[in-house]
Amino acid sequence: MDKFDEGLRCQDVHAGLRNVNPNSGVLVPLAGTQMIGMAASVAALVRGLDVVSDAQALRAVAAEQLDVSPYAFDNVIRSLADLEFIQGVVYESDRVVRFTETVPFYDDLYGRLGEAWREKQPTDLEEQMVIAVDRLAESPVPVEELASRAGLDSTDLPRLIEIGAQSQLIKTIEVSGGLVAYSPFFGFENPALLAELIRDHGPAQIADAFAAVVGEQGLPVESANKVLIDAVGRGLILAPAVELPGGTLQPFATLPYSLDSTLLRSRKPVLEKALAVVACLRCGQHFGGYSNLSAAGLINVIDKLLDPNRGYLNPRGEHERQYRLMHRSGLIAFGPDLRHGGTWVTPRFIDTTDNREALGIARDLLSQGQQIEGRGGGDEARKILELGAPYTAPMQTLNRMKNKPNIDDKSWQAVIDKALGRGAR
Repeated sequence: MDKFDEGLRCQDVHAGLRNVNPNSGVLVPLAGTQMIGMAASVAALVRGLDVVSDAQALRAVAAEQLDVSPYAFDNVIRSLADLEFIQGVVYESDRVVRFTETVPFYDDLYGRLGEAWREKQPTDLEEQMVIAVDRLAESPVPVEELASRAGLDSTDLPRLIEIGAQSQLIKTIEVSGGLVAYSPFFGFENPALLAELIRDHGPAQIADAFAAVVGEQGLPVESANKVLIDAVGRGLILAPAVELPGGTLQPFATLPYSLDSTLLRSRKPVLEKALAVVACLRCGQHFGGYSNLSAAGLINVIDKLLDPNRGYLNPRGEHERQYRLMHRSGLIAFGPDLRHGGTWVTPRFIDTTDNREALGIARDLLSQGQQIEGRGGGDEARKILELGAPYTAPMQTLNRMKNKPNIDDKSWQAVIDKALGRGAR
């Protein structure tokens, strides 16, 4: 593996380890890889901000949104400073208070993170986990052949499979030829291939379910649709989720098959921001009491923020709750009230290259390439994000859906058989 792939997969391993109890001993031998993965996630969050003036607020967002432990945050910042991704770190009483970011573009970012990972002298288990995730993201592999195909130590394979199962980084499925291993990143990084395989080789019920997602990106995964629940739980489909009032997890299935392939792999942080917006908007549309919103109304909030002559929403009392998700994703900041003496917040778009691209992707996915006629009114747009509910990234949705009702392995057999050896690279 080259350094770029190693840095990228460190971030992916961290995404999976977020599903493991933070006090579990499983994490100990993977600590160095997890630290590099945390650094990658924080670097992607702050890229383009120039100055981070409230590092303690960033600490809270990183803990809540990226599962970067508050106790690890200072070490993450030191790692980023050592890599010269951030400069001018200011401390007060040993607490980071502000810094300037100089995070490079993703091609350089992951390469330098991979180099830093190598300098930490990763354990054999860390090396093998990174290699396994990278190989299985390319295509499924029969378990009995995984060690030889990926260059792994066969004696460590049972432990890798066990940790992979706990973290959801390695999934297995029983087909006629035996047990097959794959990574959810295979489906995440190859949605066009997966959609093609489902269309050409899947049974009608699966093909119909995937066609519905193609027709509406961010399709709510309803409890009655066992096919989509199963696909999410198996890690074969991207499904960011929003927690509804009462604690129910509501996933929103996506197959971003038409996107630039770099967004599916080397620029996944940008795509994840876009998917957060899609899930949030769809949640407001379908579960916020405003299901009759027009397409223009659904898109309006994005247009207002992207408008170079505007870039903000008029202050209202509920905005801090409504736009919490986009604030946590680093897409907006809460500015002071525009009214003299007012006490409400003004959501303002943080105009970075990544954020502008993320909102544009969300808009394209929601509109499905169709022309949006007209513009929704301000009140209509305001209501869309009214739930202000917690957001769950696709890898964490997968973990929380793992025990949901599923369909028989045989239903996926033809698809998995065709997927063997048909990765993107």
